[in-house]
Amino acid sequence: MIKVLSRGSKWLVCAVLVTIAPLAATTARQALAQAASAAAPLAPGAAKVAVQAAGVPAAPLAPSAVATPSAPSAPALTPAAMPAAPAVDTGAALPSAPGASVPNAQPAAASDTMAAGSPAPSQTGDETALPSSDGVNPRSPGLMLNSDSTPADVGADPFAEPPPPPPKTPEQIEAEIRSRAYDAAVTGLLPLRPGEIRKLLETYDKTQQAVEIPVYPYPKPQVVIQTVSLDPGSQPLEIKVATGHVSTLNVMDVTGAPWPIQDMSWAGNFEIVQPETGGAVLRITPMSEFAYGNISIRLIGLSTPVTFIMKAHRDVVQYRFDARIPQFGPNAKPPVIQGGLNIAAGNSILAGFLEGVAPDGAERLKVDGVDGRTSAYKYASETYVRTPLTLLSPGWSSSVSSGDGMNVYQLRDAPVLLLSEEGEMKRARLSDKDAGDRASAEKDQTK
Repeated sequence: MIKVLSRGSKWLVCAVLVTIAPLAATTARQALAQAASAAAPLAPGAAKVAVQAAGVPAAPLAPSAVATPSAPSAPALTPAAMPAAPAVDTGAALPSAPGASVPNAQPAAASDTMAAGSPAPSQTGDETALPSSDGVNPRSPGLMLNSDSTPADVGADPFAEPPPPPPKTPEQIEAEIRSRAYDAAVTGLLPLRPGEIRKLLETYDKTQQAVEIPVYPYPKPQVVIQTVSLDPGSQPLEIKVATGHVSTLNVMDVTGAPWPIQDMSWAGNFEIVQPETGGAVLRITPMSEFAYGNISIRLIGLSTPVTFIMKAHRDVVQYRFDARIPQFGPNAKPPVIQGGLNIAAGNSILAGFLEGVAPDGAERLKVDGVDGRTSAYKYASETYVRTPLTLLSPGWSSSVSSGDGMNVYQLRDAPVLLLSEEGEMKRARLSDKDAGDRASAEKDQTK
């Protein structure tokens, strides 16, 4: 009886195991499929770790189960690749219960026979059965994990936040605040770099140059000496001025001595600097491009006022205008010869020689015995001598002087001149320049 019960218990246990085995096999097959899918893009070592973590016994993967980077999911596993269920020892002593029946004993035996007849999975397969090329493992062509990877490295969270930095000391915080404040101050006060500042200044200089340079050429400067006519009905002399230039009016008498100005008045857009007491020099500056006006001057000891026209020009400007009054002023120099000074307004010949411009037809003479400041001309049977020295002999018929001390003497033909320079006597010889050249040429030919 006991034997019958023991045998019945064994059959009961076998029936229970046969019923649970398919469920366990299905659960193990799902776990293995998940582990293979997760380990497909990894290296063989990492896949092995993943399978072991899933709790499934390690088994070699079939070549068809190897995943490539282009296949996101692993292929289904074959039943041959699944691990076999552990064999049940039916001969082991199990406790028996009286009256137990085993209704499914025969199907269980059949299941055991089928499980026993199934071929066992190969445990000798190599994980690197596929050939490798250029050092790339075919089981993980997309990732090259280190072979010494550990489960801890594989399980690290790549999205975890880094640890917070260590707290800063009060000194570090103060230094950082000061640095930021300094940078903000420099950026606010000096926003431009040195190279940008230089470029800005160059652009400003070009703009200023374009604005200040006139569109017309600069006027040509002149220095003139003219004799003022005191006759009624005569045309006043014109002083040519220009914007941005100062013209000087110098009033002198017939001897070249300055004639002091008593008072003056003018009209027009001009700026005129009046002379000091006893002075004879005025400075005139126009204040517009087309300034026009006149000036009236009253001289000491002269009853007739002297008038001039002031007009702004663009082509010419008179830097110095020497206005000579054909009379002796209060500061006149006494003449060496009485009646020698005789100049009237409109005597363009003497005025031309005084300004250094000889009239047409004048012949220049050769002067020996003095320096180059003295020159002589022959014009209309008269000799004109231009020199800063004082002529003592021969006597002259007319003479004129400028404010800078230059003199022009008109006299008859004279081969020898007696001049004086600061009390020193000098003798000058005049000769025909062409005649002297011809004599020298004839002398050379005779030799």
